[in-house]
Amino acid sequence: MVTWLINEFLMNETINEKVSVVMVFEKDTGSALPQKVKWRGRTYEIKKLGYHHLVRQGRKLLHIFSVATDNLFFRLALDTETLHWKLEEIADED
Repeated sequence: MVTWLINEFLMNETINEKVSVVMVFEKDTGSALPQKVKWRGRTYEIKKLGYHHLVRQGRKLLHIFSVATDNLFFRLALDTETLHWKLEEIADED
C-alpha cells in the first residue's frame, strides 16, 4: 500500500476498480501519460504525475502511475496484457 506525502501524510483508501482512462502519447518526448480518469460516473482531469514505475506479477507487467487532480490523488495500474486500467487507491488532500 502506498502512503501519499504532500505536505503531510494523507489517508488513502484501497479501491481496486476498473476505470476508463484517457492517455496521450507525445511523439517528440516518447512519453505516454494519463490525462483523465472516469470513475463512478465522474471524470477527473489529471494535473500532475507523481511517479511512474513498472511492476511484475508473474508474467504480467503493470505500469503504475501516481497522479493528482486538483484535490485527489490516484494510484492507477495499466495491465499490459489486457490494456485494462484499474484504480488501485485514492487519497483526498483533506
